[in-house]
Amino acid sequence: MKAVFTLTSSESRRLIAKAVVQMPQVKKAWSDAYLLLAGGTTNAFLAQELLNDHSIEPGLCTAGISCEGLLCVTAPDSRKSFPNVFFKGEAQPDKSLADALSDFHAETVVIKGANAVDPDGYVGIITAGFDGGTVPRIIGPVTSKGLTMITPVGLEKLVPNVRDAAKALGGATHIDFSMGADCGMYCLGNTIVVTEIEAIRQLFDCEAKLVCCGGIGGNEGAVTLAVDGEEDKLKELIAFLEDNIKGEPPVKANKGVCETCRYRFCRYCGKKPEELPAWMKKRGIEK
Repeated sequence: MKAVFTLTSSESRRLIAKAVVQMPQVKKAWSDAYLLLAGGTTNAFLAQELLNDHSIEPGLCTAGISCEGLLCVTAPDSRKSFPNVFFKGEAQPDKSLADALSDFHAETVVIKGANAVDPDGYVGIITAGFDGGTVPRIIGPVTSKGLTMITPVGLEKLVPNVRDAAKALGGATHIDFSMGADCGMYCLGNTIVVTEIEAIRQLFDCEAKLVCCGGIGGNEGAVTLAVDGEEDKLKELIAFLEDNIKGEPPVKANKGVCETCRYRFCRYCGKKPEELPAWMKKRGIEK
C-alpha cells in the first residue's frame, strides 16, 4: 500500500530528531559513553527530544544561518544554545566537544547537522568562520578513533553532488562578490546520514521516495514523500505524523547585524540600517 504526504522544513526536523534519538548507537552512547551535539537548528530539535525541553529555541542555537534571503552569521550575544556534551545521559556544561573527545570511549557518538546532502551520501557543511567552525574540532578524533558520527539532514538540502558544490564555493579568497557571508564547504563522506527517508524506514519499516520539493505559503523548503509499506504500518505512520509531527511551527530566523558584521566581503558588511538595499527594507530585515 502507499501513502503520500508533505512535510514542512520544521516538520522534517522533528521527524528526523525523533528517529535519531531511537537509533541503537545513540541509545548506547546515552547510557554508556559521550553523546556530543554540535550546534544547529536540527540538533536543537534533538536536544528538545533528549531533554524533553521544548523551551529550547532552535533559531537561537546556531552560528551560521541561511535566512531572510542570505547566508549569514548570527550575532554572538544573540545565541542561546543547548547542552552540547552529555556523559551517560548527564549534561556536562564544563566540558567542550574537544574535552569529551579526548576522553576515549568507543561508544561515543557525535551528531552534526549539514547544509547539503547528495544521493551518494556525502554531506556538505558550510564554513564561514575563518577558524573553520566546529568540524576541525571533531573530525580528527572521529576519524582517527573510528567514532560514530551521525548527520541528521532534511531532503530540502539535497544537491546533485556535494563534492562539486565544495569545489564551486572555493572559500572566501575565491569569491569576488558575495550577497551574504563568503564561505567554503566541507565535504564529508564518513558519517551516517539520516534524512526523512531513513527516519521513516527506522521508525516504521516503510520505504519512502522523495517525489517533489518546495512550495509557497509556508511550504518553502517542504518535501513530498511517497511511502510504500504494509497497511498497518502505514496507518501507524500517518497517526504518528498527525499526533507528533504535523503542525510543527517554523523555526524563527536570527539574522546577524550588518553594521557590526565581520564578514567584510559581504556587500552589506558594516552598513547601517538606512544604508541597506531596498529589498532588505521591503522584507523588514534591515538590521
